Formats: sequence, structure tokens, C-alpha cells
Amino acid sequence: MPSGAAAVGLFLSLTLAVTKGTRFEGHSLGPPCRPSHVCTLAFVSDNPVFLRCPHGSLRVFITWQYFDPAQSDEQPATFLHSRSTFGPVVSQAHLRRLQSKSRLLNSNLYNPSPSVQDSGVYTCRTGDATLAYYQVDFQDANSIHVSHASLGEATLANTTVNVTNELQAKLFTSWSPWQPCDRCGRPGERKRVGFCYAQVISWKEHRVEQLLPCGVAQRKHPTLPKRGPELRVEACQVPCNESHLLAKEEPGTVPLFVYTIYHPSFQDTTYLRCPTSSIYSPVYWEEGSTALTRLQLLQQNRSSHNLDEATGGGILRLSFQNRSQRVFYQCYVNGHLVGKFLITAPSRVGEPTYTYSIVEALVVGMSMFLVFLMFLSIIQSCRKKPGTTMV
Repeated sequence: MPSGAAAVGLFLSLTLAVTKGTRFEGHSLGPPCRPSHVCTLAFVSDNPVFLRCPHGSLRVFITWQYFDPAQSDEQPATFLHSRSTFGPVVSQAHLRRLQSKSRLLNSNLYNPSPSVQDSGVYTCRTGDATLAYYQVDFQDANSIHVSHASLGEATLANTTVNVTNELQAKLFTSWSPWQPCDRCGRPGERKRVGFCYAQVISWKEHRVEQLLPCGVAQRKHPTLPKRGPELRVEACQVPCNESHLLAKEEPGTVPLFVYTIYHPSFQDTTYLRCPTSSIYSPVYWEEGSTALTRLQLLQQNRSSHNLDEATGGGILRLSFQNRSQRVFYQCYVNGHLVGKFLITAPSRVGEPTYTYSIVEALVVGMSMFLVFLMFLSIIQSCRKKPGTTMV
């Protein structure tokens, strides 16, 4: 677990990072999204989602509404608006869930960790006007198919299935562009994300339905088989020239760095999450000065180290068995160092670890901050009293 002071820093830095990570705005095979027109988008669950509200501003009252098309009797309901940090009071459980983990960023909707159950229709409105209309499919990150080109692993093949006696469906993967190589000047890796899409064909009527993300198509045709998203990884090596440096820069970002200390227990498992990382951004890890790549860990069969699949390597899993020394781990997003984690020597079972939980650390930090404010107020009041001498 992280130590108390480090946990406070981690919490505050991650609060800033909410607005500074890579803003992936969805994968679409349809026409470009236009204000007030239906826009169908695919995402991978457990990774940040950013839905833009065009023409929204802080001076306009904005509401975000949601409804699930699978529920025929459900009407769009507001779960966030721009006049309150906490949003309106909602009774439905799924709206409360959405409200608790979503927030507005300049009228745009941000959800750091959407679930498959959050799939549905999202609308941004001002008064009676609809500014944006999104049909969203969050594809299950737990069902992702990961393949590494350097190991000869194959991607999922296209499949054709019978939906009914008159309908056939073709299931395939639609790929996003390759991300930049995660590092320069030495062997690295790059990845791209694939989204499941379906095209339903009526051979009797010679009619082809619109290409839809698989989750959206399954709502119309419940007999469609389930198929998850994909992650394709391959080795790369690029020089550290100007083109590489420009490719990884994103407008509107600020430097972010999180330093955390972990005191694991013997035979414990620790999960290190790289700040601002997601499946949509290049991320890589180092153990001390040694680079950790997915290919290297797979080839060496290091069971004590594992890069997770759901976030594309944004989480490093460590298991502690025989390690007796402490070690630093660093993570980089878009080529920038954003996290440094000091792992101390694991303590044996029964030994005190002297760690704080996040909540305890926040209480300690807030208490110190309040004491500091009280001290300042005393100094200020003494300055206002005539004849008061400050020692």
C-alpha cells in the first residue's frame, strides 16, 4: 500500500490527471459526428470516455441525459447538469451509478471508468435543444483478445453467422490507427485497438443494415453471438528525432508526476496504476533502468510481473515472494515520465508494515491543512489588534 504522505499526493495528482489524460472520443464507422445528429461510437470499458457537447459553455445551462434502448419503457433522464457539482437527485440505480463516477469538463462528459452496463444513449441538451446525441457501446475489456505480432499470434478472424432464417450477420474487427511507438532510441512496442462491429444482411430482401458496434447490433438482434474488442501489439524502434517528439505531444496537456511508496507484505500482490494511462495511449514501464515490455515478459515467463490487458498495460501487477531489496518502477505515457513507485522490501507475515490507507492519509493531510489555516487566521487577527506584539 502507498504511504500516508504519498497517498495524499497521489490523490491530488490523480484529481488533476482527470482532465489531462488522453481524451479518446470514440471509434465510429459512420459519418463524422455533427451537432444534434445521431453519432454511434464504440469504446472499451474500464478506460476513460470523453463525450463532447458542442456549443456548450459555462454561461449556458447544460444537461446530460441517459437512457437504455433495451428498456422499452424507459425515458431519457437527466443525471448531470452544469448548475451543481453533484447533479440532480435520481432514483434509478443505474443513473446513480453514472452520476457518481461522471463529471462535466467545460460542459463535456467525462467518465474515467465506464462499464459495459453504461452502454446506451447519451444526449447533451440546453433547454429544448439537443446539442449532441450519442449511441454508445462500451465493449467488455474483460473479453479483450490480445495478440502480439512478434510471437506470431493471430487476430480474430471475420465470422458469418445466421441470425434468423432470413438474416445473416458478419462480425469483424474495425481497427483504430496504430499509436506511436511507446519509446524512442531503443526497442519498444506500439499498439492499436480493435472494436467489434456487425453488419446484418437480409438475403431475401437484398437489404444491408447499417454497420453497428456489436453491442448496439445485439440489442436489435439478441441472438448475435458475443465477441469482444481486440488489442494488437507489435515491436517497434524509432529514432529520437523531432517527428517522434511532435507525434507524442498533445494540445492542452500539462506536466504531471506522481511519486508513491509501497510497503507490500510477503507473498502479497501489488497493482501499480500509471497515472493518465489508458488503452488509447502509449505507455511503458521500467524496473530501475531496465525496460519492461509485454514481449519480454511473455518470453521470459516472469510470473511475478504482468502487464494488464484491459488498460493496454496501464497497470503493472507485481507479486512478492523472495525479493529482499527495494526497487523503483517508473511509467511513461506518450513518452513523458508520469509515475515513480518505490517498492520497499516485503515484510513477513505478522510484521508491522506502517502503511496508511488512502482515507487515513487524506484525514491526516486535511487535518494538517486545517491547523495551518487556523495558524494563519491567528496571525492575521493579531496583526489587526493595535498594540499587539508578534514574537
